[in-house]
Amino acid sequence: MRGLIAILIALSIAAAAGSSNAQQRSYDDNALRIEDSRGDMRIVRGSEGTVVGRIGVFRSTDVTRLVQSSERATIEARKFVRDYRPGTLFVAVGIATLGAAIGALRVGDGGHGLTTALTVSGTGFIVYGAGRLENAYNALAQSLWWYNRDLTK
Repeated sequence: MRGLIAILIALSIAAAAGSSNAQQRSYDDNALRIEDSRGDMRIVRGSEGTVVGRIGVFRSTDVTRLVQSSERATIEARKFVRDYRPGTLFVAVGIATLGAAIGALRVGDGGHGLTTALTVSGTGFIVYGAGRLENAYNALAQSLWWYNRDLTK
């Protein structure tokens, strides 16, 4: 009888360890993280580093689809989508406006008012766009954190 109880205890411990290992493997295989790569960001899945999305100036990934299994992560991903494109656009317009200000300054035929207006507006566009981009990147990080938190552990 004691031998049977010892065998049952050993089997239950082995089953619990196997279950824990399978759950850990699931988390390790599915967790998402961000890696920077020469100006672009890559969203990478799992310990093997499978690239599941890229985010850059000319490309974007549907982050909402990647994290849709977590409700809170989806909310944060929508914030990212809402702020990323406008932030990028405003920064680009600001840079172009500052370029126009430099061009107006080089012409040098008394257009100081125009140069000042272009410089101030270009700087404003860049500052506003950078704020939107900061909000977007924070939302992206929070989205991946919530997604990883809600994975089965």
